[in-house]
Amino acid sequence: MVQATENLTALTVRLVTTGPHPRLRGWDRLSTEVLDAQPVAGYADLLSRHVGHRLDLAVPSSLVAGVVPGVVIRLRARLAGGEALAEKRPPPGTFAVEPAP
Repeated sequence: MVQATENLTALTVRLVTTGPHPRLRGWDRLSTEVLDAQPVAGYADLLSRHVGHRLDLAVPSSLVAGVVPGVVIRLRARLAGGEALAEKRPPPGTFAVEPAP
C-alpha cells in the first residue's frame, strides 16, 4: 500500500467560477487562477507548480457562501486523491476573502 504524502500549501487565488462539488456533500468546487503559492513549514508543497495557471479547488461551502467571481481568496490546501482540497477547518488567520477590485 502506498502512503499519501503529508502536504499543505498556502495559496492566493482569484475566483473564476464556483458551484457545488459533484461528489463532496457540503463542499463547492471553485475554478481559480493561482496568483501565489508558499510552502507551509513541515509539509511537502505539491501545489506551487500551479502558479499562473487554473486550478480547481474543493472548499467547504460554508467558507465561500456568497463569494463572487473576481474575489481573491487566501487559503491553505492539500493534494489528496488527485484533487486540491482546502482545509476543512482552517486555523485562525489562514483563510480570507478579499473583495474584487
